[in-house]
Amino acid sequence: MDMFATINQLSVLFILLIFGYVGCKIKALTPETGKVLTKVVFNITLPCTILSSVIAGNMSIAGGETFLFLLIVFLVYVLYAIIALPTAWALVKDKRLRGLYSFMMIFSNVAFMGIPVVNAIFGPHAVFYVAVFNIPFWILYFSVGVLMISGKSEGFNAKSLINPSMISSLLVIPLALIGFRAPVIIVEAVRLTGAVTTPASMLIIGVTLASTPLRNVFTDWRLYAMTIVKLIVIPIITWFMFRTFISSELLLGVVTVLSGMPTAAAAAMFAIQFENNEQTASSGVFLTTLLCGVTIPLIVYLLLS
Repeated sequence: MDMFATINQLSVLFILLIFGYVGCKIKALTPETGKVLTKVVFNITLPCTILSSVIAGNMSIAGGETFLFLLIVFLVYVLYAIIALPTAWALVKDKRLRGLYSFMMIFSNVAFMGIPVVNAIFGPHAVFYVAVFNIPFWILYFSVGVLMISGKSEGFNAKSLINPSMISSLLVIPLALIGFRAPVIIVEAVRLTGAVTTPASMLIIGVTLASTPLRNVFTDWRLYAMTIVKLIVIPIITWFMFRTFISSELLLGVVTVLSGMPTAAAAAMFAIQFENNEQTASSGVFLTTLLCGVTIPLIVYLLLS
């Protein structure tokens, strides 16, 4: 893994993000555009990205390895919580704001940014493991995550777990196990549609960040503390704790890199929906997204090279 190649790939992604940011600022794009693109990505292009990692028939996996990886991912989220919950308790006194800070540290942008970044660092074959990683993510995201931000169990809706991204993440496991291979014309159509995910995802994040006043981002010391824990402390501890349990360098690399992803962009959307400090949520997304361009290459260079 070449650190400079990683930096170059992340730079390309960040430029796409800037396109979305500037496009929103000059009114070429609007928040409504971001909402429409989000639906397109979640319901069409992201599922295709996930499926394209296996339907070409180039993936050969063992069932035991896959389910072991699923177990590891659940344990990884337990580790995130062990780190994030006391950190949030130390940073803020307000109970609901504490829940938001916990969410921002635990839930990363493993879909929108995770897939293109892992693809850039490890190659397209590694996208399968991001899909597997997303299964526990979606389950916890729409249950525990909603509870953290809303502060009440009524915010959870089990129907939210039934979505194309979740379904495609579940499908890739049996498809990979049986070595399924789709016709070439289907493979190419799914691949081309999935290729839209990366630029569209970066545009969405840029549009979302364009509505965040920069002064709110750079004046709250608690956001800096959260960002350090999120982008540096958590991936380092994750790598240190799991390197003795994960023999595969690829799996350890995927888990470590995904642990260093910025805060999920939906933190801001959830915060708006449940009226819980949406400016703080948007600022956290902005700051972690901005700084991950520096921290991810460093993590890759120091821990994985």
